[in-house]
Parts: sequence; structure tokens; C-alpha cells
Amino acid sequence: MGSIRDLSDGKTRVLEPEHTVGRAPTAALKLPHRYVSAQHAAFRWNGVRWQLRDLGSRNGTFLDGTRLSPGEEHPVRLGSKIAFGKAADTPWEMIDESAPPVMAVPLDEGDPVVLDTDLLALPSKDNPCATIYRSPEGGWLLEYSDAPTAPIVNMQTFEVGGRVWRFCCAENAPTTALAASADLEVRSLLLSFYVSRDEEHVGLRVKHGAKSIDMGARTHNYLLLTLARRRMADAAEGLPDAACGWTYQDELAHDPTMAPPQLNVDVFRIRRQFAAAGIVDASNVVERRPGTRQLRIGTGLLSVEQV
Repeated sequence: MGSIRDLSDGKTRVLEPEHTVGRAPTAALKLPHRYVSAQHAAFRWNGVRWQLRDLGSRNGTFLDGTRLSPGEEHPVRLGSKIAFGKAADTPWEMIDESAPPVMAVPLDEGDPVVLDTDLLALPSKDNPCATIYRSPEGGWLLEYSDAPTAPIVNMQTFEVGGRVWRFCCAENAPTTALAASADLEVRSLLLSFYVSRDEEHVGLRVKHGAKSIDMGARTHNYLLLTLARRRMADAAEGLPDAACGWTYQDELAHDPTMAPPQLNVDVFRIRRQFAAAGIVDASNVVERRPGTRQLRIGTGLLSVEQV
């Protein structure tokens, strides 16, 4: 992922797709020096490489010792040295020229959280109060555990865990990339649970046609099993498929292993495991009904076997 390093102290910064530099509070890279302008310079990913331009600063931006003309973009390569305001000042160095990752950046200058197997958990994987993932159309969605899911776009700010974050993505994935693997959508999968008699061990196999993936026995499978049994019971009573399986989070909270925040952690881990297995809409393996605190398993093709 695109990164620069401060040669004075060795600290690195992951670059956002449009990464401004200056003294202004809104700058992605804040530099307190008086010789640095409020809006001094900006790095930009153009889809192929990183570019740097001076934003009309008073004291100039220097790339490998050469002062840049204001407004003109210049390519930044691995090993390039950049200085802001003084050519002789200790420069920054480009240490990674690859594309910027999809990430959420805290505006209090903490470390960014980067996309992990098509999911971004905030404020962390161990405390996923909110999750960002792709929609079937290729855009991005922001999901809270207790609020409606909504689209989110590049540079949009939002709040999670008492902190304000900025979402960064260079571009949306084309819809055709998702459509090409539509046969591996959650709704088309058979989830086959194999459960020990004492239910201490819950294993899961994912089947699609002749293909079978053994997901193993994981602690979070017990949540999926509980949701599967609810959906199967509703279907047996003749409820419409759209109404089957919806369960209030409060109904699960009597079991400490499925009470918040553990429930949110397990939902994230389940989705991440399905994403790693190549399921294109892994977020749908556990669906949330907006504004209701209800959730369900995302497929009606289910079986449970005691072993």
C-alpha cells in the first residue's frame, strides 16, 4: 500500500487516494512548521501511479531536490525524496508505491484501519461496532449493529466508537467483477452443519453443486447453527421465505456466548471466513434487518446432522 516515511524519526504514513499535506486541521498529513502552508501539497493516486503537486504554497514543495511548479502533477517513485517548505529540510521518502488500500482513517491522527478480506471492521476486529463491505452493485455499505445500513463513498466521514473517521477508497469495483462469480452467492449455498451430541463442537460444510468446502469446527459456528435452526423452524411452519429466520438480538443475549459485543465479533469472523472462501457476498451470510436489531442466516438451504 502506498506509504511515505519521515526520515527524521522513521515513522510511516499510509497514503489516502487524495492525501493533502499542510498545517490545516483538515490535512491528511499535518505539519506544524511555520514555513509550511495551510494547504501546502497533495499526493494523488491516478489509478496507475502516485502523483505529487504543490497547491500554491509560499515556500514550495521539493521532489528529489527540485522545486515543483504550483498546480502541476509530477510522478513519485519508490525512493523519491520529498520536502515541504525547505529543500534542505529532512525529507520524506516514498517507501511503497503500490495502490492505496480501502481504509478508514481516524481524524484524530490514529492509525488507519485497512480492509481485510473484503470487510472493514471498526473500531477494530476485536470490537466491530460497525462494518464496511461491498454491495452487490460494487459500491460500499456502512453497517451498524443497531442502525440502518447505508451507502458510503470515498472521503465520507462518519462516527464509530466516539471517534470520527474518513472512508477512503480509490474507486469502486466494477459490477461485472461480482457478477462473474454470482454462482457463489450466499443464497445459492447449502450450509450443512455437523454437531456433536453435547453441541460442544459445531462443524460446517459449504456446498454448491459438486463443490464442497469444509469450514471446520469454529466457536462462531454456534451462532450460525442457532440462526439456521430458527430459519428451518419458520420454514416448517409454512412462513414465507422472506419472513423466515429473523431473530431479535435480545433473544440471543441470554447466552453469554452470543451477547453483545461477542455477537458482533462472531458476525464479523463468520463473514471474514466466508469471504476468504471466495463467497462474493460474504456479508450476506448473516443478514441484518435495518432498524430492528433483527438478524438471520442468509440462505434457506440448510441441514443439521448429529455426529
